[in-house]
Amino acid sequence: MANNRQYRRKIHSKVDSIDSSFSSEMFKVVKILLAVIVFLAVFYFLTVYLLERDTSSSIVDTSPAEADIQYQEILAGNSFSMKDNHYFVLYYDMSSEDLKSSYTNLISTYEDKDEHYSIYTVDMSSAFNKKFSADTSNPSVQTVDNLKISGPTLIEFSEGKVVDYVEGFDAISDVLN
Repeated sequence: MANNRQYRRKIHSKVDSIDSSFSSEMFKVVKILLAVIVFLAVFYFLTVYLLERDTSSSIVDTSPAEADIQYQEILAGNSFSMKDNHYFVLYYDMSSEDLKSSYTNLISTYEDKDEHYSIYTVDMSSAFNKKFSADTSNPSVQTVDNLKISGPTLIEFSEGKVVDYVEGFDAISDVLN
């Protein structure tokens, strides 16, 4: 009997130690979960507070912005495949602010006319268009494969075919005015 009591005490002590270690582990898990929840809540409210303060302190400008004239810029490789039946493509180096300003004014004047064709621009300073830049141009161009541009150039297209090929600012200005 004494042996049986000792055995029961041993079992009860093991069960008590298992219960206490289990509750200890559960308490650790609960503490970790609470810490994560508190961290996320603080982060959330801090973010909401900072965003709200940022948007409430900035003044939203609802006045209409000045119109920025954006002509349809295309890649040189798309010159022959535009949807319009009749259109112009103006090729020039847009990295030069003087040229860009001059041609922008020229295009604006042209588009102010009652009757005009669509006009597209190609930035020859763009890396995408470099393969079409050359020392000598090809005024008899008929396909994109033999398109070579050496300076400011205006090409008139009708149904995907070249109608007119003009080089230089003065000649381009004469065509568009």
